[in-house]
This record gives sequence, C-alpha cells and structure tokens, in this order.
Amino acid sequence: MRMPEKNFIIEIIANVFIFVYFETQKGQVGNFVVKLNMVKGDKLFEIARYDSGLHSPHLDILHPDGSKKRIIDFSMLENAQAMNVSIEDFTNNWEFYLERWEKWLKEKK
Repeated sequence: MRMPEKNFIIEIIANVFIFVYFETQKGQVGNFVVKLNMVKGDKLFEIARYDSGLHSPHLDILHPDGSKKRIIDFSMLENAQAMNVSIEDFTNNWEFYLERWEKWLKEKK
C-alpha cells in the first residue's frame, strides 16, 4: 500500500524556493525530501537537500556540478523533526547556502 504523498513550495525570493515532499503513514512522516533550489537563467539548480535517504535523515551539500560536496548526518532526529529542521534551516540560512554555492561556481571556472 502506497503512503499518502504531499508536496508544496515555499518561495523565498523570485528565483529561490524550497521544495518540500513527504509521505505519511498513520499521521507519521515517512520518507521526505526538502530541497533548496535556485532558478538561474532557464536552469534549475539544487543548492542543498535534506532527505530521509535509504536509512536516516541527512543533509547533502551540493556542488554546482550536482555532486555531493558534503553529507551531514541527522540520524538523531525522527523524520518529522528533521523535515521541520530542514525547512527552518533553509528559510533562515538560504543566503549562506547560495553565497557558498556561487563561490564554488566561480572557483570552478
């Protein structure tokens, strides 16, 4: 039986938004993904991503080429807690994530 799925977008500024996707089972958050995204030109870039992965919640810090630059473990949190932390983190710290990503993009050139 498939778990009910929900998703929504939180707009930060015109070209930056948080995409939230999660599944629930009996009122509990199952798998989830929270992405900090930026639209630049006609391209969509994923800046960072929290997800429940195959085993436990974690944060993927993404390089401009899409590769994982760093993985931060959040296995001490339940999925619902980690999802809320991720939304709060991206809402409060999006400028930091974008500045770092832009710096890595410039270094790449």
